[in-house]
Amino acid sequence: MTPGIVRNLRGFLPRRQRPTQRFALALAIGTLLLGTVLSILNNNTQVKIAGVVVIVVVLSSLILSTAGMLIELAVVVGCVAAVLAVDGTGQDQLSLSGYAIITVTGVVGLLQARRRDALGLREVSAETVIGLISERLLVQTRLPSMPDGWAVEIEQLPADGAAICGDFVANRLVCDEAARVLHLAVVDVSGSGITAGPRALLLSGAVGGLLGSVPPEEFLPAANDYLARQQWSLGFASAIYLRLDLDTGEYGLRVAGHPPAMHFRPGQLPVWRSSSATGTVLGVLPELSEISEDGVLLPGEALFLYTDGMIEDRTSGLDAGTLRFRENVELLAAGEAWTGAARYLIERVPTELTDDRTIVVVRRHPVSVVRAVDAEPAIANEPAVGADFTVVAQPAVVAEPAIGADSTVVDDHHAAGVSSAAIPR
Repeated sequence: MTPGIVRNLRGFLPRRQRPTQRFALALAIGTLLLGTVLSILNNNTQVKIAGVVVIVVVLSSLILSTAGMLIELAVVVGCVAAVLAVDGTGQDQLSLSGYAIITVTGVVGLLQARRRDALGLREVSAETVIGLISERLLVQTRLPSMPDGWAVEIEQLPADGAAICGDFVANRLVCDEAARVLHLAVVDVSGSGITAGPRALLLSGAVGGLLGSVPPEEFLPAANDYLARQQWSLGFASAIYLRLDLDTGEYGLRVAGHPPAMHFRPGQLPVWRSSSATGTVLGVLPELSEISEDGVLLPGEALFLYTDGMIEDRTSGLDAGTLRFRENVELLAAGEAWTGAARYLIERVPTELTDDRTIVVVRRHPVSVVRAVDAEPAIANEPAVGADFTVVAQPAVVAEPAIGADSTVVDDHHAAGVSSAAIPR
């Protein structure tokens, strides 16, 4: 045998897969032969050859390639023939239903192996591939280290408990001498669950590359152009894009067919403010029509970005879902229980589990200022051990503060959780 032929034979299976394939095939054939011997010794009474064949073929179809399955099925035919040759061909040995079960199992196992080979999944299950897609989508969600005073939490739940979803969150923190700016986008691809997951993975790469690399006014149009070029049958997506200056709290919102962001302002009236930013969905029209909005996130306030799965309510409508969302946030604020807020909301607000759910909570820690000054050009008293004071230096002599003046502590709540980022102090 020439070396070239040997190399071709060795190339029949990739090197890293050959041992597993060979071991699985040897184990399957050994089990079939053992079952055949036991069936013959027991006159096919206690150990039925049909049961042995079905179990071995079903398990083998999850691992073996098409070539391996063909070899195994040839051994199956030989084993059945051996049992019938020794024990006879009567109905008490192998009934018509037994023949049918063996035949159907063999055909289905062979088709499954061929389908897996066509997809390149010889030793990798479909579940593993889905898990890899889910991991790639979560990479975009990972939050960078944030400056003091900010907490960001992200939570996602796929529709119907699926492994992946069509929602994704991409973010990027851009720091330079001028400012520290967080760019964050929440995108909802058409469809839900596993059917939307691959499209979400493809679009997330483009969105992640655009964040912070193009001016804010060009971000959604660029994403729209990319999505339009894909020519998907369900080729649209909604998105909301947040640009947040972490030094000043100023933010800008741009929307493409997405539910409006909600700004929670406990120190102002009205407490709730829905964003007025609007725009057409991505991937439908060659040019987007959008209205952006600018605002300021003050200390103690929070901004909520979410997908429609959070507030959908087929029985009562979106208004009821929005009201339920706000009531739950107010409960959190009343108890100062902001840690894990995203997880709390995603588990309690939605009533429909047939759509993917995503929520992003951006909160600025509350800070009040203490004016503790003596009647002379005084030096501020030393803070008590363990206290966290912010003192404002006053020029020369300053009058005593009025009764009821703010006395001051930095509320040092930190966001935490599997899908959240805690902001260190």
